[in-house]
Amino acid sequence: MAVENDYRDKKFLIVDDFESFQKILKRMLHGLNVKDIDTATSGSQAIRFCEEHEYDVIFSDLDLGKGPNGLQMLEELRHKDILKHSCIFIMVTADSSRDAVVGTLEYKPDAYMNKPISPGEIQSRLLKCIKQKDNLKPIYTALDQEDFDQALMLCEQEITNKSRNKNWCLKTKGEILLNQERFDEAEQHYQAIVEERPLFWARMGLADVYLAIKKFKQALNLYEECYSENPASLEAYEGAAQCLVSMGNTKGAQSLLERSTTISSRSVKRQKLLAEISRMNNDYDTAAKASRSVVRLAEHSIHENAENELDLADSLSEAALHTKERELKKAYAKEALNTSQATQKKYANQDIKIQAKLIESRAYASSGDDANAQRALESAESRIDRHGTHTLRSQLELAKSYLQTGHKDKGFALLKQLAQEYKHDKAISQRLDKLVDEPVTAQGREAVVKINKEGINLFERGEYQAALDSFSEAVQFFPKHVGIRLNIIQALLFDMKKSGPAPEKIALCKQHIEFVDHIEGGDKQFKRYQQFKNTLEMLQKHGQKETS
Repeated sequence: MAVENDYRDKKFLIVDDFESFQKILKRMLHGLNVKDIDTATSGSQAIRFCEEHEYDVIFSDLDLGKGPNGLQMLEELRHKDILKHSCIFIMVTADSSRDAVVGTLEYKPDAYMNKPISPGEIQSRLLKCIKQKDNLKPIYTALDQEDFDQALMLCEQEITNKSRNKNWCLKTKGEILLNQERFDEAEQHYQAIVEERPLFWARMGLADVYLAIKKFKQALNLYEECYSENPASLEAYEGAAQCLVSMGNTKGAQSLLERSTTISSRSVKRQKLLAEISRMNNDYDTAAKASRSVVRLAEHSIHENAENELDLADSLSEAALHTKERELKKAYAKEALNTSQATQKKYANQDIKIQAKLIESRAYASSGDDANAQRALESAESRIDRHGTHTLRSQLELAKSYLQTGHKDKGFALLKQLAQEYKHDKAISQRLDKLVDEPVTAQGREAVVKINKEGINLFERGEYQAALDSFSEAVQFFPKHVGIRLNIIQALLFDMKKSGPAPEKIALCKQHIEFVDHIEGGDKQFKRYQQFKNTLEMLQKHGQKETS
């Protein structure tokens, strides 16, 4: 057990880029009988020290100047299993903004302190943390050794004995079961706690279980309950967004994630998810903005990689292609070119260079520069001839570039070849089908026939909302499928014919019309598209008359 004012057996590390603060904190710790103290002036130096020594307590500033910040350092130490569970990590910062506080707490340091700090405050926090760590040392040791059955048994003993750490053990038990994918046990565990007392963390845990076992509606209800109760619960917004995507409501998912980034914008994972979902919604402006955040936030972290820069260049190229504002188109295309060219210089890997060159060709094409688009495409093809393509992404980028630069036959031929090559891989088949208006995989074609049959049967029985739900779920897997989009519009129009025009349904119709407004007169679906577009315009005029 720790004795007050006696930390002589503990090894400390202070991480701060200001030596003056290091000295102040060191002096305070000496006053608490701390004898063994190391200091680091950067996140990189601190990570090296942690690789060489085992620390009991780490005090770190959030902003550490160049290199990894305090959060990135903590994340890397955990990711590499350098930091033992028994180590106390205390974040100390002068930044008291909501973005910093909420973003830091999401990483779950053992304590969070605002500068300036006093010796009494340090003593109080240290004593509390060390007491808990010492009391639960056998559990932390089991977790460090990845002996999860032992950790569960020890947690159960603490729970049965009703120790002062009972709640921590209940929470830890749930996390272990969830991380070990023992979902039945995790569900029973969290359900029992919620029935006795609806603790916030237990409801979040139960929602995470429901999400994992694909009970999306139950998970969504709990996540919504949690973020309504605690608007700063970023994990609840993210979980709810994942549920909505799985239920086909990508617009709702994007809206939730955008809301969460106004609370704290520091999560690479959440910004990446926002970019991905925005692309599903053809909202390339938001995708580009989120992708910029990913590149900026990932720098110096475990998340830094070429994929982030390629995704940014791709989002910018798509934004340039789809915007109708001339100046904005030029700006997006220029940034896409700069990003793709910088990526080619930064990375030696030939596949990355090829992918960036292919995105460069699409950036030129997006701005109407067909000559340079063709030159960039030919340069990429030349590299492929010399070095080959070793990744699926390179082949997908090539197919996309063929489709956008006027080589549709080559693009479809390559996609069909990939569909055959990856016919037993459901995830890759879905990625291929998302690139084109009609599925190129056998799985995709069969799925569309089945979905359309089910939806049309519901529609013909007058169950318009059920038909709409069926088609909306399908759009998640086939976002460019014109027929499914038109079926959604038809279900909405007939539903409004039955129950009267509704602004939210008119808005949804408009969104889907915009998704398919690229089809031309020779397309087999053009007549339906034109008919539905005219009907929608009449409904909008009718609605305007009623409100005037």
